[in-house]
Amino acid sequence: MSYLDSPRLHFNGWFQADVSTINNDVTAFDTGPSAGPPDPGWNPEGTGIFRLVDCAVTGGFLDGRPLSAGDDPAIGMTIENADERPPGKLVDLDPQQQMVSMIFGMQVRLVSSSLQTILRGEFKPAPFINLWQRQITGLRTDQKLGAMYQSVLERVTWSEEPESPLVRALREASQSRKLSIEFAVYGYGRDPKIPRYTMGRVAGTIGPSRSGEPDHFVMGRQMIAPGPLFGTPPGRVGTLQAKVAKDGRSITVDFGNSFQVETADSGLVDIGKVLFGVLTTNPDTVQKSVAESGIAIIGEVPYRNANWYTQTAGIETFDLSGNAAAAKYLLDCPLVVVSPSAAAASGYDVRLQESISGLYVRADQFVFRIDPGETQTVDFCATRFGAPLAGAGIALSNGGPFLAQLGGTPPDLSVPPSGVNVPPASGPPVVITTDSHGHAAFSLKANADGPTLNGDAWPRGYLAGQLYALGYQLEKQPVTYVSSTGNFVSILAYSRRHNPNNVPPTWYDDIQPLFAQYGKLYPIMSKYVVDLSDYASVVTRLSALSLAFSLPQSDPNHMPVTRDLGLADRQMILQWLATKGADGLPPLGTPRPAPAVATTQAETRATGVDLDPMQQAGKTAVILKYERLSGKGAK
Repeated sequence: MSYLDSPRLHFNGWFQADVSTINNDVTAFDTGPSAGPPDPGWNPEGTGIFRLVDCAVTGGFLDGRPLSAGDDPAIGMTIENADERPPGKLVDLDPQQQMVSMIFGMQVRLVSSSLQTILRGEFKPAPFINLWQRQITGLRTDQKLGAMYQSVLERVTWSEEPESPLVRALREASQSRKLSIEFAVYGYGRDPKIPRYTMGRVAGTIGPSRSGEPDHFVMGRQMIAPGPLFGTPPGRVGTLQAKVAKDGRSITVDFGNSFQVETADSGLVDIGKVLFGVLTTNPDTVQKSVAESGIAIIGEVPYRNANWYTQTAGIETFDLSGNAAAAKYLLDCPLVVVSPSAAAASGYDVRLQESISGLYVRADQFVFRIDPGETQTVDFCATRFGAPLAGAGIALSNGGPFLAQLGGTPPDLSVPPSGVNVPPASGPPVVITTDSHGHAAFSLKANADGPTLNGDAWPRGYLAGQLYALGYQLEKQPVTYVSSTGNFVSILAYSRRHNPNNVPPTWYDDIQPLFAQYGKLYPIMSKYVVDLSDYASVVTRLSALSLAFSLPQSDPNHMPVTRDLGLADRQMILQWLATKGADGLPPLGTPRPAPAVATTQAETRATGVDLDPMQQAGKTAVILKYERLSGKGAK
């Protein structure tokens, strides 16, 4: 079960993403004597906070019918974050991979009008997916992009006896103290001149979760929008997923990230009548149009109805019990989103079609941070028309070329290739085979020496670690298949800390080079908490720093906020913080001599693109750089 199943509740409101922008450029990590001041970007004092703001339950679904205000006590309750700890954090994987921004340490609560916490759960860290140009007008910044997050709430606790039948049903349907959660984010405000600066719109759903199902996508029907990366698809309807009920009597579709908005403060754009249906044949290509005889209509998408999106978060359940025609073709033919033909008196224009032959493969978690010598598991799931695809080969390949287009150069990515056991760029793919449940696993292993190149544990110079990518697709995939944007696994392999003689760390030799970077990248910390570049300031915060560096990545107080420092480096920092010299303070050591030759900032800066003042950093710059390097542009 998932958020597309019943029972479920829908919420609507705002989110805040107070991201820091100094670290969007790799040259900002340079703390050498020739390094200039970093490009501050548009939010240089960002805290990294991600939180839900003014979110309320606006609707629900129970016992086969939608719920609105007055139908259940849960409608009108608020969706809030933690009340006894800080909000979550939003961080990129790396300055050269900013297209998988990930939420860590967020707690989600359902709170009654009497301020009682009805349920409380921990959001399992997840990156966004299905990034596209959802907003039509406005500044050409991140504000125009929309995306979605899907994950689970773990370790869920409930009040003893909720008064709401919807909440009681949700509790009874959940397993392993988990719930499924999904939310679309859009209309983000990057302009400091507007009141909603660092805030955007959010619409989401919470539903049951069952053991053995993916945490980050639905084991259901997948409809992938073709078109330019980060652009507007030709059918003007974005990628979505759907699920047929177990009894076959209904199908639920998530349109939450599929319809465009004119501005962040407007409703959904009217693109005319939109219908949902199933083709009566299984074509081997994406159709542009279909005759009336070639489709069984399931129902009209009521996206133009007042308050539909607010109350449902774009989740629509269609009744199939009286639709014998649709039921006949549903198991073996593609779903489609159509509109009455604009060029003919009859028939339909296809806006979105299910994947060719209903085939789909996904890595459940597709972002990994891995330490030297560590092994982590990448779980894959393959389906055909929503059913598990057993015995299917999944071809794993080197995804470095696509990753390099997103990150640009310099510095080079995926170097050395031995840092992680992804298949070599010039070699054949590695094929794994799904089991009877459509699942397959790949053991992702980092080299024990980390991404060390010619004895250098930092192959990207002053930027620690290295980025790798694992590409994947079905081994037997139709030639005309349309793949999801960014359909690869992103990996940050941490650098190894070489200390064969176990020499105790000192400030000048080991700690200051690391802390100086973070002092430069997070000026708000130096301004209000501790100046990480200054020994005298650091030693006044020993207890707080020891706690922050010892916390797991999932904790909102984990340090560093960007989660780009490996376990060995954090252990070294903790060792130094705990070591006391004759003066009772961590050892200072001897200052390092200045290097004879230093690489200038101009020599290492990647070739950029011409941007106006509101486009100096962030995902907009990355997107435009990708379009320039690949020769692709959003139309």
